[in-house]
Order: sequence, then structure tokens, then C-alpha cells
Amino acid sequence: MSLPEIAGHELQDLIGSGRCGAVYRAVSSNGKACAVKVFSSMAINRKALATAFRALQQMPHHRGVLPVENYSFDKTPYFCVMPLVGVMTKDSHGRRQWQTPTLESACNGLPPEQAWRHIYEVADALAWLHKHGIPHGNLRPSNVLLEDDVESSVRLTDIAQGWVGGIHHLELTDHFVHLCPEQAENPDGVFAGYGPSWDVYSFGVLAYRLLNGMLPRGAEMWDSEVERARQQAAAGLAAQIDSNELLSAVKMQPKIDWPHPAQSKWEERRHNIIERALDLNPAARWADMREVVREFEVLESDYLLEESRDQTVRERQKQAKKVLTLQTSAISLLTIFVLCFIYAFMTLRRAQKAEKTIDSLAANHKIELDAQKNINTTVMNERDTARAAKAVADQNLQNSQNAVDQFLTQLLQTPTGNEMEAGFQKEQLRDALAYCMRGLPTLEASPALGVERLRAYGNIGQLYLKLRDTAQAVSYLTKARAQAAELIQKGQGEEAQIALYQQWLGRYSLLLSDIRGHEGRHVESLELLKEATVNLDKGLAADPKNRLARNECARAWLEYGLRTLRNGDVDDSEKALARVPMILDPKLIGHDLINDEKFLLARAKFAKGISQRDAGKIEDALNTLIDSVKDMGELVLGSSPRNQDQALLLAEAYTELAELIGRHFSGADAKEAHNQAVPILLELIRLLPEWAEVKYLLARNYGALASLARDAGSPSEASKKKQDAIELVNEILADDKDNARYGFLQAKLRGEYAELLADSGKTTAAIPIAKQAVESLEALIKAQPQSDKLTPEHRMWASQLAQLYGSLGHTSEKAGNKTEARAAFSNAVAIWEKLAGAIANDEAIQNGLSWSKGRLAKLK
Repeated sequence: MSLPEIAGHELQDLIGSGRCGAVYRAVSSNGKACAVKVFSSMAINRKALATAFRALQQMPHHRGVLPVENYSFDKTPYFCVMPLVGVMTKDSHGRRQWQTPTLESACNGLPPEQAWRHIYEVADALAWLHKHGIPHGNLRPSNVLLEDDVESSVRLTDIAQGWVGGIHHLELTDHFVHLCPEQAENPDGVFAGYGPSWDVYSFGVLAYRLLNGMLPRGAEMWDSEVERARQQAAAGLAAQIDSNELLSAVKMQPKIDWPHPAQSKWEERRHNIIERALDLNPAARWADMREVVREFEVLESDYLLEESRDQTVRERQKQAKKVLTLQTSAISLLTIFVLCFIYAFMTLRRAQKAEKTIDSLAANHKIELDAQKNINTTVMNERDTARAAKAVADQNLQNSQNAVDQFLTQLLQTPTGNEMEAGFQKEQLRDALAYCMRGLPTLEASPALGVERLRAYGNIGQLYLKLRDTAQAVSYLTKARAQAAELIQKGQGEEAQIALYQQWLGRYSLLLSDIRGHEGRHVESLELLKEATVNLDKGLAADPKNRLARNECARAWLEYGLRTLRNGDVDDSEKALARVPMILDPKLIGHDLINDEKFLLARAKFAKGISQRDAGKIEDALNTLIDSVKDMGELVLGSSPRNQDQALLLAEAYTELAELIGRHFSGADAKEAHNQAVPILLELIRLLPEWAEVKYLLARNYGALASLARDAGSPSEASKKKQDAIELVNEILADDKDNARYGFLQAKLRGEYAELLADSGKTTAAIPIAKQAVESLEALIKAQPQSDKLTPEHRMWASQLAQLYGSLGHTSEKAGNKTEARAAFSNAVAIWEKLAGAIANDEAIQNGLSWSKGRLAKLK
């Protein structure tokens, strides 16, 4: 149904309707929300209504009267504009609807205090209207709106409407049970001077309903008429309220009955005011509401006066009680003083007698004290003997603990073999873990055994790490860090002992950093590395002869250098990497370097090559990387048993070297380097199928070999290698879905695989894979912590995303979808331009930008 058109206002929806018209929620031309009532021309007295609205606009504003902002009776539709009152709610079907609360909803069981507040507010608002010569003529609970306002919660509305005379037709409902019978019989008198007195009667009906929840007169007849109308409507007949019957019932009940008697004289006086307002005799009823308000004011002032008198009487009684209490207290204090004097005299007599008894007891005590000294001497001798025995037992226990620690240390530091030693060492690790777990409940139950608990947590965490149970390793290593930090903070033990705690704290922070780094949580990993370097430096400074602490300190600085290099902090990285050869200086150690220390130096040289690569010194980087990989390979292949962790690092070095050669030099040399890494990784997977990092590196190598095979003209081999790589990444992502490194490699491999499919003419299959690669990489980038700094890792991810968009554009163009191709190339150009703005004169970025722009230009 179309809404009426009102000049200067846009009607939005119907929020209410009555006998005189309908109310709409609207917005004025200045954007202000308002309510617009559109009148039924047959149900209003236009002249009287215009006069009333004009008077409303001219009189001073009152919070209890809903103002009329605008109106028009010049031509249809006739309307008036008012402020919007109410709230937006939802019905049972979830549809939005506007709800305006009225006093009708408050006429069923309102608390007396709240009811009287509404009564006083309605009386004050009506008195204001009458003061300015405006009768309401239509006062019913449904015409009093409610709003959350401290000054006045009511808003009188629908003034000069309803049964007021001068109307052609009005369908009556509850009018005659709320209006004065005189108004019902002579509606023209509303504007002839009788309106204020009739408003007083309607006010009485409203007040009675608010207090009692029922009508003062004609209640039974009203209920009967409502039921009859309901039955007629149910039978499909026209339902009509018999207003004459209602009027007769009202006039037949001159006396007002209250359902409950008044509880105080003030309530009775209030009832009398309402009864007088409801008097059917107009001579006995007040002329207008100002007289009613004055009666309420007199009542309230009388109440306050009497209340103040009662308060004065109560205060006098209270003061009299205080005086009596003070008198009683004074008498009690005097009595206590006399009793204390008597007690003191008697106590003095007893004390004199007690002195004699004390002298006698002192002599006896001296004899007993001498005997006690002899006993104490004997007990102290026995105690010294027991302490000496305990010292021997403690030393034996300490020797046992040291022996166990040395065994666990040797077990943890023993390289994991590639042959039969692997299974043998796992059994040793499980036996050692079971031994540590048996004693852990006792250590956790004793707060004093902090050092032993620290040692146990650390050993258990390292054993789990050796067994590749990362979750348990993280749990116990975290407990060990917390225990070490607590011992350092408390400062328990000698200086050498504190240094040991610092070494342990640094060691466990370093191990946790490795785990977090493999999970792709680089920020947390870097924080742990900082803590590791600080504590290991302190521990090494306090115990410089501890070679294990020296090796761990060197490894911490090496990892810190690699991590800061990945973040683009070249200065911090160079400083950290320079610390490694300083810490592992044979002159400081006093002995030749062992293989593990040489391997650390080789890794530091490898990190230097990575730094040279990122700085664009490709030839220097290649020479440095080849030298470091050669040193690492000799150390790993020359060890017996071969160390699995070092073998993994060697394979990673071959991978980095191969990728560098593949980007800048010969594909054949790159393939040879990859083929050096792959056998090592396959052997590690055979020994430890669950090792995720090995599968990650193998997937990288397979992906690179696939790209080399594609460039060499072997698409089938390239496709097979790429599929193998994707399957490996899917396996490790199934166990570690939030690992960003794994997710990035998966997106990269999918994009390259989609490009292979497109080149072989399978564009239909390639497009969904390419889109999936783009979407997954975009989600990974958005999930990373936002930073203004463009690190090498962020640059690599952004470059890869641009390449994936380019691949998607290429594939879409081959499939004949130029719209998607243009969108993909546009995204690629945007990313390349952003990178070019951050990094000037980068050849790879400029090539990518030029290629993407060229492809986009051809499509346009």
C-alpha cells in the first residue's frame, strides 16, 4: 500500500492508527526523524483543531505536552507533525517495527509510587494547558505517551480530537467510559468553556485506572460490550460498541468504590481529590486542573509539615535517650572505679604472698636448670653426630644426582644415528623419560625442591624434543623456564649456582625459540631468542670454562643473527653473527674446536652468505655459501654416527644454495645441488617419518626440481614432482594448520602447478587451483602481524602473491576469460608498484612490474 505524500517529509512506515487518523514514522527535509499524523477528514473538526494547534505552538513549551511542529488543514491530506516518541523493536518473526509505549500499558498493576508519579505529571501537564486556555477534550490512557525523561515521563497528545463536536463521523470505542457524561451528551461544549471541567473528570478516570487497574464506573458494562463485540467479530459480523449503554452504566453509578481501603490519612485525602474530580455534579467538580494541582500541592505541604513535626518529636526522644545513656555510663564508670580500687588492694596483698612463693620456686628451678643443661649437652652431641651422618647421605645423594644428570646430558647430546643406533637411542630416551617421570610427582609436591624440579622439567622437555613430541616438549620446557626465572628472581644459592640457572633459562628459551620458529610464530620466537642470548651471556661470563654453555651461547647468537636477517635488520644481524667466532675462539677455549663447534662456525659462514645474497652480492654470496656447505658436508658425513639434526641443516644449506644458483646461474648446477639435498632428506624421512621439517624441506626441493624440469622441457616430470611436493605439504599442514611457513609453501606450489596445467592446455582445471592459491596466500598475509617495515620475508610473500596473480591472469586469458584476466593482472601491477615504491632499482621487481603491465595493456 502506498504511503500519503506530505510536502517536506518522507513517510517511511505506519506506526499507529486510531479513529481520527493514522500515524507514520517520517524524516523531514533536514534529515530529522519525526511522527506525521494524517487525519481522516470526516473524524475531525478542522477549525477547532487548527485553533488548538496554533495555541499549542504559541504557548511556552511544557515537557509533559507533545508539541506540534507543523500542521496543515488547507487541503487534503490534513496532517500534523510531532516529535517521534518510542523505540525500534523486532516482532516474533524478526521484523523491525516501531513501538510507542502509552499509559494504557501501565494500567494493569503499576506500583503505587510509580502510578502517583504519572498522575502528578499528567495533572501538571493538563494544568499547563488549562492555564493557556487549551482544553484537551480527549484524555484517555492511550493518548498519553511514555518516554524515559527525568523531568516528565508523560507526553499528552491527540488534543482537541475525538468526541469534541463539529465532526461528521467518529467510530466510538472506550470514549464514553473515560469522558465526562456531559461531554458525551454535548460534545460541542468542549470549546464553549466546559472543556477544562470535563478534562478534570477524564483525569479522575485515568488516575483511578492507574491506581486500581480498573474503571471507576461502568467497568462491568465495558467488559460485557467488549466480549459481545469479540463474539460478533468471530461470527463475521460488524462489531460495534454500544456507547449509549456505556453512558447509561456510568450515570447509574454516582458513588466511587475503592477496591482497597486507604492505609493512611494521606492516601485517603488523595482518594478524596480523585473522587471529587469524578463527581457527576459539575458544580461539585473543580473548574480546571489548576485547582486539582493546588489541592495536591496543599496535601504534599501538609504531609511534609507533619513529617517534620514527627521528626522533631523523634529527635527529642532520641536526645533524651542519649542523656539517660550518659547518666547511666557515668554511674557505671564510678562503680567500676570503686571496684578497681578494691581489686588493686586485694591484688597487692596476694602479690606480697606470691613473692615468698617465688623465692622458694626459684631455688627449686635452679636445681632443675642445672639438670637440664646436662641433658642438653648430651642431646647436642647426639645432634652433631646425626648431622655428620646426614651430610654424608646428602653427598651420596648429590653424587647420584650428578651421575644421573651426566648420563642424561650425554644421552641428549649424543648425535642421533642414521643406522641401528636410531632405534637403540629411542629406547634409551624412553627409558630415561620414564625414569624422570617417576620422580616428578614427588618434586612437584615439595615447594622446597625448586632446583630439582627445574632439572627434571628441563630433562623431560629435552627428551620429548628428541622423541619429536613437540607439544609435550613445549609444555615442560615452558615449566622449566618459569622455574628457572623464579629461582633467579629469588636469588637462591651461590653466585655459581645462579649462573647455572641462567644457563638453563637461556638453553630452554633457545629450544622454545627453535620450536616457535618452525611453527612460523616469528615474533614470539625472536623474543625468546633475545632472552636466550641475554641469559646465556650472563651464564657464560660467570662460568667461562663451561664448554656446553659456550656452545649454546654461540648457537643462540647464530640463530638471533639469522632471525634478524630474515626481518631485514642487517646491522643487528651482522653484530650477532660476529659474536659467534668470538665466543668459539680456540684461544678462549684453550683446546681445538670439536666438530659441533666447527659446524656452528660453518653455519655462521652460511648465514653470512645469505646476508650477501639479500644485499645483492650474488657472486660473493655464491662463493661463501659453497664454502660453508662444503665445510658442513664434510663435518656431517665424517661424523659417526651421523648426526640427524646436522644432516637436516646440511640439507637446508644445499636447498638455499640450489635456489640461489637456480635464480641467478645455471639450472643444471641448481639441479645438482638439489640432488645433494634430496637423498639426505629421504633417508631422514625413512628413519623418522613424522619429522615435519624434513618433509617441508623435501617439498621445497621437489617444487624447485619441478620448475627446473619444466624449464628443461619435461612437463610430465615437472607435474609429477610438483604433485609430490604438494602432497608432502598437505601432510604436514594437516597436523599444523596454523603454520605460516607451510601455508606459504602450499600456496606457492599450487600456483606453480596451476601454471603447469595451463601451459599443457588444461585451463579449466588450472583456474580453480590458481584462485585457491591466491586466496590462501592473501589470507596468510592478512593474518600476519601488521608492520610498517618491509622485511625480506614480507617482500618474498608479496612478490609471490604478485606472481600468483600474474599466473592467474595468464591462465584466465588462455581460457578466454578476459575480465578475470584483467582483474588478476591489475592486482599484480598494484602489488609490484607497491614493492617498487618501497625498494628502488630492484631488477626482479621491475621485471615483474613490466611483464604485468605489458600483459594488462594487451588486454585493454
